[in-house]
Order: sequence, then structure tokens, then C-alpha cells
Amino acid sequence: MPRRSSHLTCLSRSLAPVDPFFAICQALGIGIAVGALAGTAGLEGSARGGMTLLAAAVGLVAGVLSASADDQSVLAGALPGLLGAAVACAVISGVVAGAARRGGGGSGALGFMVSIAALVVAGVSILLPPLALLLFAGLVWLAGARRRRAQRKHEGLRVLR
Repeated sequence: MPRRSSHLTCLSRSLAPVDPFFAICQALGIGIAVGALAGTAGLEGSARGGMTLLAAAVGLVAGVLSASADDQSVLAGALPGLLGAAVACAVISGVVAGAARRGGGGSGALGFMVSIAALVVAGVSILLPPLALLLFAGLVWLAGARRRRAQRKHEGLRVLR
């Protein structure tokens, strides 16, 4: 007759508390995924701001749920989830809106690809949480590059004044 205690021991090891760093990274990655999904709408102006606030609220809730599932502090998940969702929504929404302007409005395929990428980001952040830091750094870099490019684009117009 097999020993049942060995199965319980194995189960208890797999349910061990998660390191707070991993919980924070996981909440950040899930927040990025939430923000990317919200950003697929490609909104601009005040509509983008409203969608970013909504994504931040959903990211906060998702981060809280992620941290509480890992037996961590609620703040360990709330803040990274909120930050990841807000940044991802703002950046991805700008990318999708720009692609829609250049492509004549056919951004459905791009929205689908971003949705698939968001699901991959969520999966990766659950399996390998520290990779969420790289994803967040990539989003911040993309936001900065887009801002610098927009400033250079209008630089000549300011000189002519």
C-alpha cells in the first residue's frame, strides 16, 4: 500500500509561500497584460486617459488578487499591477492608434496580435515572474523613443516660428 504522507509532503512543498520579489514581478506582469488588452482599442486624447484609468483600476485589482493568491501583502500586488497596467495601456494605445492612422483604420489584425501578446505576457509573468521587469523596461523605453521621435518631428516647425 503506497504511503499517502509522501504525496502530502510534495503538495505542501509546491504550495510554499512565494518570495515577495516574485509576487511583485508577477503582479507587474499581470498588470502589463491588462493594460495591453485595454490599449488594443487604440484610443486617443481624453478617451485614452479614461481607458488608462480604467486599466489601472483593473490592474490594481488583478495585482491584489495575484498577491493574495501568493500569500503576500496586498500592497505588494496593488502598486505594481496599477503601474504596469497604466503604462502598458498608454504606450500600447499610442502604438495601435499610430498604426491605425498610417494603415487607414485597419487595426483589427494589430489589436488581435497585441491581445495574443498580452496573453503570452500574462503566462510568462506567472511562470517566470522576473521577466516582467524586462517587459516593463521595454515599455518605458518604447514610450521614451516615441516621445523623442515626436519631438524631432515637430522640431523643424518650432525653428520656423
